Amino acid sequence: MKYRLIFVVILFVTCSFAYTQTDKILNDQEGIHILKNENGGFDLYIDGVKTYIKGVGGTNKIDLAAQNGSNAFRTWGGNTKSISRAVELAAQNNMFIMQGISLPKEPERYLDEEFKANTMQSVRKIVEAFKDDPNILIWGLGNEIELGGRNNSAYSWGFVEKLAKMIKSIDSRHLVATVITHNQRALDSIAKYAPSLDLVGINSYGSIDKVEEIVLESSYEGPYMITEWGPTGWWETSKTDWGAPIEQTSEEKRVVYENRYNDYIYGSERCLGSFVFLWGQKEERTPTWFSMFVESNVEGLPLNGEKTPMVEAMERVWKRTELSQTAPVINKFTINEKMGVESPYVIEGQTFVGSVDIVDKEGDELTYIWEILKEATVLGDGGSFEPRPERVGEVEITKTNTLTTSVSEPGNYRLFVYVSDNTGFVSTANVPFKVIYK
Repeated sequence: MKYRLIFVVILFVTCSFAYTQTDKILNDQEGIHILKNENGGFDLYIDGVKTYIKGVGGTNKIDLAAQNGSNAFRTWGGNTKSISRAVELAAQNNMFIMQGISLPKEPERYLDEEFKANTMQSVRKIVEAFKDDPNILIWGLGNEIELGGRNNSAYSWGFVEKLAKMIKSIDSRHLVATVITHNQRALDSIAKYAPSLDLVGINSYGSIDKVEEIVLESSYEGPYMITEWGPTGWWETSKTDWGAPIEQTSEEKRVVYENRYNDYIYGSERCLGSFVFLWGQKEERTPTWFSMFVESNVEGLPLNGEKTPMVEAMERVWKRTELSQTAPVINKFTINEKMGVESPYVIEGQTFVGSVDIVDKEGDELTYIWEILKEATVLGDGGSFEPRPERVGEVEITKTNTLTTSVSEPGNYRLFVYVSDNTGFVSTANVPFKVIYK
């Protein structure tokens, strides 16, 4: 009886303490906290308000992101000047920032004492300048430093831990994280060598359905965010006979964005939110692969950074409402009635037909923009810069859904179509094709 009474008293004191601590945090009007919830997951509180991160990758059109339901954006690095611009942009649009701090992917850098000392000094300067800023949410230490199996060691993660501890000694408001690829071994290493991190960011595309599984199977026990996600990557998709990766149409991407968000991000117990990629435009294998907006200011191409169907998708899932204006729906795009997965070949100098099967739910008048590019050969690594491939011939503009054209020089190419509904949406698709000798 005596022991039972002691146990009840201890339990009461423990529960009271836990309640007091939680109550204090929930009523704290200043600070960012991650708390365990009753389901065994985690919740994020910003100045006492429970917050789920609905983020975008990049600083493009942040006003539109905010209008569409987003509350945060992510950067990959910067100095005090660029961070000041990001902070101003966030304040103007009532957004939070996951502010990146660049770290190298080369393993030898983490054995270089001079490099590490200089990095500590530059990071200290940045953190001291912004330690009280209310729009910064997370300091993101590096992006995929372990890419390809590199840097998954005590040297690299030990340095990340050292940076995290230094930041926390200066900045008591903001969270500290790192960002990795879809990689269970990296999670295990972080649990072992970088325990001071508040959370881990995970970049995942076609394998996003396995993220929760690898987190649960790892030795890492903390919360995470999906810090990059979007279409199926060029390294994950089907290829033509000659090895060209098949890109999804923008309609296929729209469906993928909605399904992946609803099924594998929203509602996952240990996931605090995500940053969709890319809320902007970049060249990576093609100008459209990861781009949620089309290009602008490209000579001869009458595009001005319009929205793709993936922007439609995110407004739908963030706001949980249906839109009054939607993008054209590309059902199929072929060359001589063959899709990309069927490896279309054409003969040098002979005409071939590109045809797009498309509908527009609102019945808008459609404009078709056609372009042929050589297959990309100057390729980046881990998202690094790639030049836009060379155009072949002239851009064609039609009011019909077919194009008859030809290419005189053998080689590997892609035919692109951009379909504008003239309301601000442009849908995209491309087919890789090979030109062969007669």
